[in-house]
Amino acid sequence: MRPTVVLLCAIGCLCFLPKKDQHREIFIYDHENALDPEEEMRLDTLFRGHEARTTNEIVLVTTRDYKGAPDLMTFAATCGDSLRVGKKRKNNGVIVAFSRNLREVYIATGLGTERVFAEARSHKYIDSLMLPLFKEQMFFDGLWSGCTAMVRHLELPENRIE
Repeated sequence: MRPTVVLLCAIGCLCFLPKKDQHREIFIYDHENALDPEEEMRLDTLFRGHEARTTNEIVLVTTRDYKGAPDLMTFAATCGDSLRVGKKRKNNGVIVAFSRNLREVYIATGLGTERVFAEARSHKYIDSLMLPLFKEQMFFDGLWSGCTAMVRHLELPENRIE
């Protein structure tokens, strides 16, 4: 390919990435088909409303495997970076990575979010709210329980991310 064609392709691809100060278009990436359309809509509405109230961005990614990453934690962090989750100056993004196939869930936070939603809290939500329901094959209920608790916590006035 000629250099001008490559440059035009690169510029064209950049047009589809969300601008950092705009609202996110997609909050649910269900690559595992773990959710039905109504469940996706409920989570999308939860995350979209949270972004409107706080500017924080929460994205759920489901996957059958790590897509070349060594573990779900690395997969989640890579997704957060590649999807550009969170506002640039605030680093207020959260990725909820879930795999029914691998029987794993992980919550990755941006540096700004980490200050008000520490890793210990995400482990607590996973262990006490999500995993018990996952063990009962209630995958959506587990995701909903953990994600609504996370939203409630992040929306407390003292947890505002500047």
